[in-house]
Amino acid sequence: MPVKPLQQLTLAAIFAALDYVLAMFQIHIPSPVGHPFIDLGFVFIVLGTFFLGYKYGLLSGIIGLGLFDLTNGYSNHAYLTVMEVIIIVSITNFVFYVLKHSIKLYSIIIISICAGCAQFLSGYLRYFFEAIIDAGLPIQKAVITAFVALPASIATGLAIMILTPFLFYILNQITQQVHYNWRTIRH
Repeated sequence: MPVKPLQQLTLAAIFAALDYVLAMFQIHIPSPVGHPFIDLGFVFIVLGTFFLGYKYGLLSGIIGLGLFDLTNGYSNHAYLTVMEVIIIVSITNFVFYVLKHSIKLYSIIIISICAGCAQFLSGYLRYFFEAIIDAGLPIQKAVITAFVALPASIATGLAIMILTPFLFYILNQITQQVHYNWRTIRH
């Protein structure tokens, strides 16, 4: 059916826009390193993976948060955001696959917890690479610096764990109300 790729691309654009807009609402976290903040755009990266599948979920996340970085003074770190999106989308999609694409509440909660933990990991790697590349720190100091900067990634991960099941339920209900079966276009 020729409409299928157009539907996926349109939904990917909507999720990319949501990623971008939600990244604008920053909740700053006190940290001795950098200027970390809770990034709610990552919640919609996880939701985009549910509703769009791996390829289009990844595309929407990279475009949404990558464009945010490029247009809001974070362009020198956009590649690290892309790395985070790849890790989170990959883990989310893998766990969704392992749970046989179940949308039961316990499955969505498990996937959300795994996605939040993926944020912990990707955030740690982000701060580690920033310490090595930007600050030129040796590996031992970069490990410590990344650990000290971790609270923002933990807060964002917790936001993913808490908000994703709630927002998934709302978006799934909306799609049912408009008689749109997102599961048929998901790859």
